[in-house]
Amino acid sequence: MSPASAPKGGRDIVAYFAGHLANLVNGNDSLSDSDEVVAIKPFSLFERVHRSLVSNRKYSDILVGAWAYPPPNNAEDAADFYFDNVLDRPIGARGDGPSSADNLAALIGSHAIGPRAVRAAGALSIWKALMGGEPKMRRFNDKRDLFELSNRILKCLDAANRPYAEVLRLGLCPKEWLVGDDAVGVNTLKAANAFLKILKAEMNGQFGRRPDQRELDVAFFSAPIPGYKDAKAFTASLLGSAILTRLAGQDQTFLLSFDVMEATQSEALADEPAEPLMDAEEAAPFLEGAVAAGVIDAQEMSLLASIMAGRSLADVMGSNLYLRRRLKADFDNDLEAYIDDLSSRTAQFVWKTDSSRP
Repeated sequence: MSPASAPKGGRDIVAYFAGHLANLVNGNDSLSDSDEVVAIKPFSLFERVHRSLVSNRKYSDILVGAWAYPPPNNAEDAADFYFDNVLDRPIGARGDGPSSADNLAALIGSHAIGPRAVRAAGALSIWKALMGGEPKMRRFNDKRDLFELSNRILKCLDAANRPYAEVLRLGLCPKEWLVGDDAVGVNTLKAANAFLKILKAEMNGQFGRRPDQRELDVAFFSAPIPGYKDAKAFTASLLGSAILTRLAGQDQTFLLSFDVMEATQSEALADEPAEPLMDAEEAAPFLEGAVAAGVIDAQEMSLLASIMAGRSLADVMGSNLYLRRRLKADFDNDLEAYIDDLSSRTAQFVWKTDSSRP
C-alpha cells in the first residue's frame, strides 16, 4: 500500500475497534434486543476478535499493521501478535489509583450474574478485564451503558496500544522491537518518533535516501533520544539503523502514512512513567555557546534546558513573563512554532560550530 492510498482517520479506527469489542462482548452480533443475558465464552469471543483483526482491512492496516510484518509472517501471525501484546498486555496504574483496565473490570463486574470470581494478583489486561468475571452477565441494553463500556475499552486501548503503535509509526515490525533482547521501551519509541518527524521535515520529503549528517544532527538536537549522546550514537544503534534503513526504502515493508499512524494516538498520556530527555550537563555547553553567539538569549536557553530535562512546557512558560510576551508578539501564541524555530536556530549553530564533526 502506497502513502497516497493509505486509509485516513486513524483515531476514528481505534474508537471503532473499541466499539466493536463492546458489541461483541455484549453479544450484539448474535442476540436480539429482547435478550437480557449474555454468556461469556472466551474461546468463541477470541475467534471473533481475531477474525476481525485479520479480515477487516481498516483494522489489519491501521491497528495491526500487517504491512510491517515481513515474510514468512502473514496477517494471521500479525493478528496473533497484536492480541498478545495489546489486548492481553497488562496495563499498569498511574499513581495510587486504579488503572484503566481496573475500571473496565469494575464495569463488567457490575453486570455479572452471581458472585464474582476471585481475581488473580497483578495488573489486568483488556482481555482479562473483559473475561475475568462470571460466565454470564446482564447485557448493556441501554445505549448509554453500552457507550460507557466502549469508552472504557477505548481508554484501555490508549494505554495498551501505545508501544505497538509507536513501532508502526517508525515503519518497523512490532514483533522485532517489543519482545526479546532487542525490546525497546515506549518512551524511547516516542522519542525516536519525534526525532523521525523532524528528520523528515529536514529532508524536505526527499525519502528513499539516507539523510546526511547535518539533517541527522539538527533532528537529534531538536528531539534528543534518551540513552544516546548524539545522532551518530543513535544511528549506529540497532534501532537507529533500522529506522534509517526503513526511511531509505531498503527493506521489504511498505510505507504507511506517518500521519495516519500518529493519528491513532490519544492526546492523553499512556500509563507509562516519563523519562528525562537529556542530562542538563550534556545540554549546557551547546546552549551556552548559542547564547554567547547571540543565536538565542538567556531566557530561551532556560526554556530549551527545561524541555530537555523533561519539564512541563506549561510550567516553564507560565512562570516566565518575557517568554510569554515573546510568544505572543513574534509567534502569535503558536507555541509549537516558537519551539521549532528556537530548536532549529540552536541546532544549526551547533552543527556549524562543532569542530569534532567531519
